[in-house]
Amino acid sequence: MSLLLKALGICGSPRRGGNTDLLLDVALRRLKELGVVTEKLALRDFDIRPCTSCRYCVDAGCCCIDDDMTGIVIPKLLAADIIVVASPVYFNNVSAYVKTFMDRTWCIRGRLKDKVGGGIVVGRGYGLESALTAIHAFMLKHEMVLGHRGVSGIAYELGEVLKDSRAVRDAEKLAVRLYELTRALKLSSGKT
Repeated sequence: MSLLLKALGICGSPRRGGNTDLLLDVALRRLKELGVVTEKLALRDFDIRPCTSCRYCVDAGCCCIDDDMTGIVIPKLLAADIIVVASPVYFNNVSAYVKTFMDRTWCIRGRLKDKVGGGIVVGRGYGLESALTAIHAFMLKHEMVLGHRGVSGIAYELGEVLKDSRAVRDAEKLAVRLYELTRALKLSSGKT
């Protein structure tokens, strides 16, 4: 039985080609090698405004903010089987790009249920666990299936994360586990 699986990588770094981009690319490359259709969205390239807490989505089921989040990012999230969120560590947490992205998904609560998710964070060493916890909490709030403990890369200078052999290995392991879990869930549910 042939399965077409789609993975979406969300990069929350403001630095194009930075360490977060590079480590996310490792995971996406491994998923692609496994036959998964992959796509990466760099949040810095999109117009995503913050949630205004207007509560429009509570009744309407969609967000009233007309920007790239509603027009581009949300449809891609809904179409994905696997979602990997990657963020640099800023003040022991995710970047503002990632936090804004997470907040804006409130309008699709319940619709990411059972998608398989994983997190990647990159920082100098402190705050890695708290940033990863924020990503995992976001995924659990959406009732997503966490497929791995997450990846923590230690880096500061451009390209330095690729010297963190443990992080590179863990990003590849993350990809394999997300693939295995998604495939098993699809096959057991009969959804191909």
